[in-house]
Amino acid sequence: MRSFSLTSLCVWLFVCCSWFCLWGISYYFIMDPILATVFFPFALRLGLTLHSSKKYWLAIYSAEWCGLLLLALSLPQYSWLALFIASVLSIPVTLLARRYYKGVQWRLLTVMAIAITTLALINMLVLNGVHLFDLFNTRRLGFIFLISMTSGLMLVPSCYLIWNYLFQKEWIPLTVDVVSRPVEFRSQHLFFFCLLFIANILLQVHLPEQLSLFAPFCLAIPIIVLAFRYGWEGALLGTLLNSIALIAVRSEVSSIETVDLLLSLSAQSITGILLGIGIQHQRDLNKKLSKQLKRNYSLSRQLVTAEESVRQNIARELHDEIGQNITAIRTQASILKRVETSQAGESCASSIEQLSLNIYDTTKGLLSQLRPKTLDDLGLKAAIEQVIRDLHFEAQEIDVAMSYPKGIDDVMSDMLQITLFRVAQEALNNIAKYAKATEVLITLSVDDNITMEIEDNGVGFKTSDTLKGFGLRGMKERIEALGGQCVITSHTQPKAELQMYYDHPPLAGTNIRVVLPQLSSLS
Repeated sequence: MRSFSLTSLCVWLFVCCSWFCLWGISYYFIMDPILATVFFPFALRLGLTLHSSKKYWLAIYSAEWCGLLLLALSLPQYSWLALFIASVLSIPVTLLARRYYKGVQWRLLTVMAIAITTLALINMLVLNGVHLFDLFNTRRLGFIFLISMTSGLMLVPSCYLIWNYLFQKEWIPLTVDVVSRPVEFRSQHLFFFCLLFIANILLQVHLPEQLSLFAPFCLAIPIIVLAFRYGWEGALLGTLLNSIALIAVRSEVSSIETVDLLLSLSAQSITGILLGIGIQHQRDLNKKLSKQLKRNYSLSRQLVTAEESVRQNIARELHDEIGQNITAIRTQASILKRVETSQAGESCASSIEQLSLNIYDTTKGLLSQLRPKTLDDLGLKAAIEQVIRDLHFEAQEIDVAMSYPKGIDDVMSDMLQITLFRVAQEALNNIAKYAKATEVLITLSVDDNITMEIEDNGVGFKTSDTLKGFGLRGMKERIEALGGQCVITSHTQPKAELQMYYDHPPLAGTNIRVVLPQLSSLS
């Protein structure tokens, strides 16, 4: 109870001081004590009640009523009853708005807009109802509504900004780790934004009269800059500072100019809030997409790792089990050939031995496709050379040249080596079957990334056909899953398009360029 009483007293003092300060600013701008109360002070009360606990509403409203009472005693020639009535009528409206003021940001802003509009209508009708103004003076009624809407659009979102920053953000706990976190004071940004606002204030004051209507549009520049840099919080802050600048430099203006200025403030507030929210929403989507992409990359890497692990286990099992069984079958067939004296028995033994040799050759080919032993024993270069020999490139009179920098194996993880081997295996297999090429160039290079280029001077193909098969499409999907890039081009495409990807004039056939990061995290 003691803590609640002390907090309520602090709230009451804060609202009293803020209320009178805002009333003074409003009176300086509007030059009407009644309408000055409807301007900033009433908007402050709505912003505070929407974002504070209901148990402190008594302190907020009592502070406002004390302010109204002191003004009524100081300026008895004005009728202050309408303002008391408007203040009391705002309670049920705020209670209803507070009930639905929760959920996502768009819902909060919608409820906020409805509450501001409703209270603006109440202010307009109540001030007219006690005969403060002429019943049919629609211009005066519209002016009251505009004042209430403008102040609500300026102050209520500002209260939301402070509330969101203090109570909706995740704060870093005060632990010993905080000591190691450097404090960054972005003085360059602060200096740049201050220059923008000073320049805009100077424009408001010193522009020629013929260009005076153009001056408020210059204030959109800091709003756009702050919205782009800080999202909706920056746009709202820019809108608020712009409003203060406009009010500060516009004194002793006519009622028509005041209406124009209020409309300008309202338009800036709405535009700044919506622009900032749009940019912030786009940034949130980009962050979610970035997190999802990282997660997908991680899952893809795990899948590739699991696939290679399964391949390796199957290859080991095939080598150990089937190899031993085939050796045993060949041994038994040899014994049978020596023991069996009949021609039929000897023929059967020879057939069994030959079939076992066929099974051995087939299994050896499957082992090479599943997990080449040469890759594990001698490295990537030797494994690619083994593929070239297995595909009989020399017999087909295909000349293969390979540029393989010394020491490149030291910077490549096992995952990177097997991935590049699969690319080379698929590309060389396609060249041997379909390309009708006589020259093949394989180039590996390393800088920030690992790059492999496989080029031939064959007949080429339509790159759109790569999506129809599983070989090249699967290779491309695997590269992209590991965060790399795979570009497949052909001589059927313009040379200018090829030159975008290659540092040298490409051969006249198919060109495959694979770029992968140095995947130390994938090993």
